[in-house]
Amino acid sequence: MQKEPWDSHVAGKRYSVSDGPVRRLTVKGKKLHMLVPDVVQEDVVVRSAAEKMTHNSEKEDYIQELKTLATEIGFEPVVHLLQLGNIEREIDLIDLEELIMNVCDGSDIDGVPGPSVAAYLEKKNYANVVGCDSIFINNTLTKNGMKELFRENLVSTPPGFALTKDSDLPKLIDDWGMVYPLFVKVSDSYGSVGIDDSSVCHDFDQVKAKTDELLKEFENLTIEEYIDGQEYSVLVSGNSRDENSTVIVYPPAERAFNKDLPRFKRFISYVRNWDEAQYAHGYEHVTDPNDHAALQDLSRRAYAAVSGNAYGRVDIRKRDVSGKFYVLEVNASCGLGKGSSSEFILKLAGQTTQDFFQILLSSALKVSLDTSVTTPAAESTRGSFANITAEPVGADGEGEDTVSPLHSVLPAEVEQKLAQLIRNPSLAVVPNPVVHVICAAVLQDPEAYIPDPEGKLKVGYGKDVEYVSELESIFRNLNFDPIVHVYNVDDVKDSLSGLSKEEDLIFNACLGTDGLEVARLLEDIGFIHTIGLNARFFVESHDRQLMREGLSKNRLRVPKAVVVKHGTPIDEVLSAMSDNQVYLPVYVKPAVRKQVIENSGSKVTTELELRDAIAAIPADQTWVIEEYVQGTQYMVLIAGDARDPFADLICFPPVKLIPTAGSAEHHHSQSGILGVVRKLSILGLGNKQHQKRASSETLNSTSASNLGGVGTLPTASKAGSTDPFTYVAMKHPDDLMLQMDLQDLARRAFVAVHGSCYGLVTIIDREDGTGLTVVGVSGDVRFGEEKSGKIVKLAGQNTEALFSWLLKRPVRA
Repeated sequence: MQKEPWDSHVAGKRYSVSDGPVRRLTVKGKKLHMLVPDVVQEDVVVRSAAEKMTHNSEKEDYIQELKTLATEIGFEPVVHLLQLGNIEREIDLIDLEELIMNVCDGSDIDGVPGPSVAAYLEKKNYANVVGCDSIFINNTLTKNGMKELFRENLVSTPPGFALTKDSDLPKLIDDWGMVYPLFVKVSDSYGSVGIDDSSVCHDFDQVKAKTDELLKEFENLTIEEYIDGQEYSVLVSGNSRDENSTVIVYPPAERAFNKDLPRFKRFISYVRNWDEAQYAHGYEHVTDPNDHAALQDLSRRAYAAVSGNAYGRVDIRKRDVSGKFYVLEVNASCGLGKGSSSEFILKLAGQTTQDFFQILLSSALKVSLDTSVTTPAAESTRGSFANITAEPVGADGEGEDTVSPLHSVLPAEVEQKLAQLIRNPSLAVVPNPVVHVICAAVLQDPEAYIPDPEGKLKVGYGKDVEYVSELESIFRNLNFDPIVHVYNVDDVKDSLSGLSKEEDLIFNACLGTDGLEVARLLEDIGFIHTIGLNARFFVESHDRQLMREGLSKNRLRVPKAVVVKHGTPIDEVLSAMSDNQVYLPVYVKPAVRKQVIENSGSKVTTELELRDAIAAIPADQTWVIEEYVQGTQYMVLIAGDARDPFADLICFPPVKLIPTAGSAEHHHSQSGILGVVRKLSILGLGNKQHQKRASSETLNSTSASNLGGVGTLPTASKAGSTDPFTYVAMKHPDDLMLQMDLQDLARRAFVAVHGSCYGLVTIIDREDGTGLTVVGVSGDVRFGEEKSGKIVKLAGQNTEALFSWLLKRPVRA
């Protein structure tokens, strides 16, 4: 039987998922000098009354608890109460060989000693110190500084920037491509000081009001995207900079918020942190083995990114819609003892604060775990501490300092969150049980299954019988009476004008130019209840240049490209390509895709072919020459309204596109970095220097250009033709980290082009190992047995379930 992650005792022996050691110190009458911040006196001027209260809260109880912990393990505690003015005097009273525990956790600028204590201990070269050193402390003093280190070390962290009184707030939000809601907090404070319910901001006015309030008291703020989802804390100990030291990552604990709290108040505010009557969260086990392993791995990398030593707590949030984890911060010298987060984390791990104390103290003494090996050198390094021994508790090997990942395998099923979000809800939100479905006209010829978005058919035409039948069936199953209007056949404008803007529900099922015209008509009339793409999404998903600008503005990587027109001299084109690092082979395609199926462009491999392609460009059109991106292609279906910061978005599990045997795309290479911990930060990916690629044919972002945007998946254009790709659900949980990255990247791309209702995001995992590239966001989505329907089916859902969710949250036109 598999051992549960939270089993603290097995066969009578202590056990921890982290496989961290539990050591027992045998002490013979030694002193433990404890450096503790003194109470901040009333006459001491500090920048924030809240910070002073935080430091002074229950100080006497805290000191007594530290003394008790030391006494219980055989030490004689000697407490030194430090203030900024007595640091050197107090520390100089301690002999260099004595054992010191430094728990000074201030920032100096707040009137409470912190970095200066560690710096002085290092200056005096004390040999036996337990506590965070000056490097770790300084690296974690500011949230902005931590963000930079996280980005440099490719540790995922919420997109965000630093703000001061002199900053241009609107420009920073625009330059960073920030997505609402945003979270505003003080960069160099702690204990949730400055955080309240107004810290979550859903528009610019709210951000401005909150920043103006905080800048009256604090000089440096952090503005970041609010990660809507669960929150976790992970305790870590050890020296990440010492290859001979073990970093112990304890089992993660979820901060389980009171479910009665509104959705955007489920975070640690100052009041909810310090007022016992308003405590709004507890700590619970992380029961999902994949989340458990991912949280431990991310915490270890975050701890190393800020050069952690001694101990610290890593705070992480998980975005609901994508499952991706983000490190908020690392807390050096986090609270210890009764009521602290570390106590709860240790309890869930089957350990106590006393256990943790012994690990920290024995690590400082650098006593070998292998008690069978004793060398003169080992004995001499301890000096007067030769009479202190540390040994692991438990059977042989149980106490070894190793951290083993969980290897539990879950069935390849849809994640529970998706099943919770996509359900059949009450449809009482729409008073009228009639739904008006607007679809495009198609050719009556049974061999021609192509929608005609231009509405210029030369033969008889009517509604798309098969697709409309599917939609009618879906709506009837959801207790709606569907009325179908065929665009370019019926007088849709006249029909809509006679409906109620407040009560009637409209579903725009048209694609291409037809869909845009209908979306604009719905917006002009002002219908409240609509399902379908908004007009702006239609435009940006068809105009490749607008899409590229939107994605780039939101700091997403897209294929490199240049724009050309008919008659542009080839020398000028080649010069522009060189300047933008666009190399052959390339794809040449229209900058604006006017039809759903046609105008996909073509691949060009030689300079002669490029010259001919440019000459063939119609005189009134602009085309794009885009780099040929090699790698493995993925597709993510998104549902929801990206323009509404209060709305939910669903990111379906990504699918991998495998070329069908015998298809033109079958020769692509699937080299990549799946199945390993990916060194990827979607916001930190820049356009690296071009690397010459192998000449073998590979799947290209732009070979998939007929769905829209920069390029997506090619599909059959005639009856009887087959899709050149097989859709494959990603292996779960082996590809868990990649799935999270793909879903989160897709969400940001959908938001970047003002997506609504639903859309398909296509992403390439580049063969050269430089990360993920967004190659298109398409709003021309049909379900049934086509690509979107396949993705829904692989997720264990059906189109009816998706529409029920959309109907509960009608998308605004």
